[in-house]
Amino acid sequence: MSDKPSLFSKHPLLVLFSLFLLLYISVFVMFTREGHPKTVMNGIENDALHFDVHLLNVDLARDLATFTFLPDMASPGVATGGRLTADISVELDTGASVLTHTFKKGDAPAAWSVNVPVQYGDALEYPFDQHGGEFFFKVKREGASPLARVELDKVLHGFSASATVEATGDKTQVGLTYAFSRSPAIIFLALMAVTSLTMVVLSALNVAKHVALNGRKVEFGMLVWIAALLFVIPAVRNSLPGSPPLGSLVDIALFFWLHILSVGALLTVVYKWTKQT
Repeated sequence: MSDKPSLFSKHPLLVLFSLFLLLYISVFVMFTREGHPKTVMNGIENDALHFDVHLLNVDLARDLATFTFLPDMASPGVATGGRLTADISVELDTGASVLTHTFKKGDAPAAWSVNVPVQYGDALEYPFDQHGGEFFFKVKREGASPLARVELDKVLHGFSASATVEATGDKTQVGLTYAFSRSPAIIFLALMAVTSLTMVVLSALNVAKHVALNGRKVEFGMLVWIAALLFVIPAVRNSLPGSPPLGSLVDIALFFWLHILSVGALLTVVYKWTKQT
């Protein structure tokens, strides 16, 4: 077996700093990529009326996603001086209902906000939950095709999204299939929080082990520190980004058990303290 020292043994601080720097850069890159979804167009002509779509809000408790729609005012012939040159009527079929709206000629239009049902996904799988659905969209404007280039342009913070826009077989409307999930930065923050908390709880168990098996003298500070974990655990859980519902994957896989282990460590130390003379 070679006795040649490793890079870590020779320069531990340099290795740790390099790993931290790499992790920092990775998280920063993930953050800068948020809010820039990808939209794939199939069968949509370039001269079709362009609509900008934003994923404004997500209510996973009610399985609703709020989208906003706005004609691209920079498209040729759509507007002059920031005002529409003709009425633009739109129809959106969510599967549960058909909604209509008209952007009036001569107006500087405001975005049309619509609640669309989220058709699949389970928030209990946090932070790895994935959601999505589909709706159909068509426009009516004098001299223009009913097909529109509906492009998902922005997404609310904390989510990554993508969309596919495709003309229907009869060329009367487009179908937009969307999907969204927690952003990589949010997943990292959630995993970092639970990993840090797990390490603290394991440290408490290690203290309890030394007290129970190795005869370590119980100090009052041990009791305070371990007891504080019983309040820290639910506080960390409730502060996770995205506010996962109670009974989520992170609860079943980790938080319930961290609480039980902390109680076990505390009772062990308290029992040994009562036996201490």
